[in-house]
Amino acid sequence: MNALSFDVEHWHEAALLQDSVTNPTDRIEDSLSRVLRILDDHGVTATFFVVGELAAEYPDLVARIRDGGHELGSHGHVHDSVSTFTPRTFRENLARSADAIEDASGVRPSGFRAPNFSISESVPWALTELAASDYAYDSSVFPMSTPMYGVSGGSQHPYEVRPDTPFEATLPLDLDPGTEQGLIEVPVAVAGRRMRVPVAGGFYARTLPVSVLAWGIRWLNERGLPATLYFHPWEFNPDVVTSVPRIDKRFVSFHGIDTLAEKLDRLLETFAFGTVADVLTNQSWPASHESSRDGDAPGHVNDSDERAARDTPHRQPTVRRPYADE
Repeated sequence: MNALSFDVEHWHEAALLQDSVTNPTDRIEDSLSRVLRILDDHGVTATFFVVGELAAEYPDLVARIRDGGHELGSHGHVHDSVSTFTPRTFRENLARSADAIEDASGVRPSGFRAPNFSISESVPWALTELAASDYAYDSSVFPMSTPMYGVSGGSQHPYEVRPDTPFEATLPLDLDPGTEQGLIEVPVAVAGRRMRVPVAGGFYARTLPVSVLAWGIRWLNERGLPATLYFHPWEFNPDVVTSVPRIDKRFVSFHGIDTLAEKLDRLLETFAFGTVADVLTNQSWPASHESSRDGDAPGHVNDSDERAARDTPHRQPTVRRPYADE
């Protein structure tokens, strides 16, 4: 199973738009409705990482997500990068967002994703703070370097965070059923070894052909790894497009919006998806996947990898489930 997720924020809060768009039209209700219809059509549940301020402003929307059987996670209380906080104010931000989501839905979030994938080596304390919080997992690491964010050479598989080396993964994931574990990091989907290809979603999903996205998901799945995809509800709503920002910002923010729903339909028809919590509860990872050869052609699986994966006992992690009380 793969993880499908949506970062729920106002469209004008996106990193390249927030400083150039003034007096924006609110599109959150229409955008979220479009996404929920797609998921309902396919019978798929997803994780929605919601900004706390938005949850407080639109509690009925958050309750609607919950009522659809989806998982609620935190996207911070405000849509600001982690680098704008100190460890103390970051802790406060985590607690405020969880409180706002719980007030709106009756559910306290177990997962967190930082705005703009802004957890990286530049804020090494962030994962340590999350590990000390009530959150069970984080999904903020973009495991390659990009002009805007990312962790160069970061782990492509979920791992338990160690406070002294928060960006270094252990293999296999050492989680025994029924035991308490520390914070789990769930990186978003990046395929390939020597030359990594971002297939996780967002601008990359809007720009790349769906065949490349499908190749990337298969590349991960063939190595026993879940692909964690992310989108924003506003990316499915052509009404958000505006000519106000500079042309480069418009391209990154809006290119491919008109075809993204069709691409997601194709992916949901081809691959199995669920919430991040579902993946952590049900998925296991072969101990051999890091040995996959960089030179393998797309879609190719090593015979040695295949044998090792088949012969290696799998472990299933236990994660606090957002709907365990229902």
